Amino acid sequence: MSPDVTQEPTETAPRPPRRWSNSFTKGAPKTPVWSAPDPALAAAGIEGEYVVARVRLVAMLLLLISPTYSLLSSRGEDAMHVAGFVVTLLSAGVSLAIFFRLRNGAWRPWIGFASSAFDVSMVSLALTSFYFVATPLNAINSTVTFEMYFLALVATSLRYDARICMVVGGLAITQYGALWAAAAASGDLKAVEMTMRAGPYIPIDLFTRLILLGIATLLSVSIVRRAQRLLYLASHDRLTGLYNRGHFDRALVSAMDQATRDKTPLSLALIDVDHFKQVNDQHGHAVGDRVLEQVADLMARSMRRTDIVARYGGEEFVILLPNTTRDAAYHRIEALRREVSDFPLRTDDGRVLRIDFSAGIAATQADGPIIDPKVLVDVADRRLLAAKRAGRGRCFGSDDAS
Repeated sequence: MSPDVTQEPTETAPRPPRRWSNSFTKGAPKTPVWSAPDPALAAAGIEGEYVVARVRLVAMLLLLISPTYSLLSSRGEDAMHVAGFVVTLLSAGVSLAIFFRLRNGAWRPWIGFASSAFDVSMVSLALTSFYFVATPLNAINSTVTFEMYFLALVATSLRYDARICMVVGGLAITQYGALWAAAAASGDLKAVEMTMRAGPYIPIDLFTRLILLGIATLLSVSIVRRAQRLLYLASHDRLTGLYNRGHFDRALVSAMDQATRDKTPLSLALIDVDHFKQVNDQHGHAVGDRVLEQVADLMARSMRRTDIVARYGGEEFVILLPNTTRDAAYHRIEALRREVSDFPLRTDDGRVLRIDFSAGIAATQADGPIIDPKVLVDVADRRLLAAKRAGRGRCFGSDDAS
């Protein structure tokens, strides 16, 4: 279909509802702090969890050296050394279990919350053990053990989930605050004998520690939010808000691996806006940008959450449809094409621009045992070219389409 422009001064061209605002031309959109991470960021969080598991295991094994030496030196007569050894040994055992669970691929969304909570809880457990085997003041005044809270809070940012940072930060503040309250209620913290063993009781210092835990939590959340923004800008097209080609290429490899393992169909559609060069030449690049934005909006609104829609380059778009047969993909893309055609674009001079596109579809099962992402794209591209040669404004789902 050619980009015919007709003068229709009394007609108001309908406009589709927009999924994105113009803020995408300026940067990443604002998302609620308490929200699940972007799928790409969630994948990075899984890798980060595995990194933390390895570091945690190595750290626990190294930290066992000091309490073991102290325990042997005191011959088990110092209760604090015994408690430190038991807590560190327990932490090392749990760390080993977490590491092997992740190594075997047994990932679950709750693991990030659980393992992060474990990190801060083990610090609190160590401090609590000092409460019982030494004095309450030893528990709240332990400088070295307390500082391990900050290591745990920094590690939460590697999960790339702000929710984990907030939950674990709140947990650390609550646990240490509860320990302080229990110590304050246990007796005279300013007694000479107690302060000689554990140092002076200075409430303002303990309150400052709680503030520092809060600041560390805010910093970890800020790190994650910054990572979300950078990832968004790196993986999305600034004009349309769709994924860019780089992200799509990575997603295609992953989707094909998943489809091969599960033996499920995977379809891909290449889409090209018809006569787009003429739109730019006759109406300017600003109108061309509006055409691309409108087509992108309709695509994003029409596809499922599991589908991946990307701007492939220029006026080309690509849609990845997991668990979708070639015939089902054809009907969905053809319905999308009709919807795009039904929403003309009004230019600034009052003219109405009719938009259409051509598309080519390929599928992993219907087109043979395709396991190479490049081959799947090439098949769809060949059919897209055939659709354009056949007159444009149509969708080809097979090589013998007419």
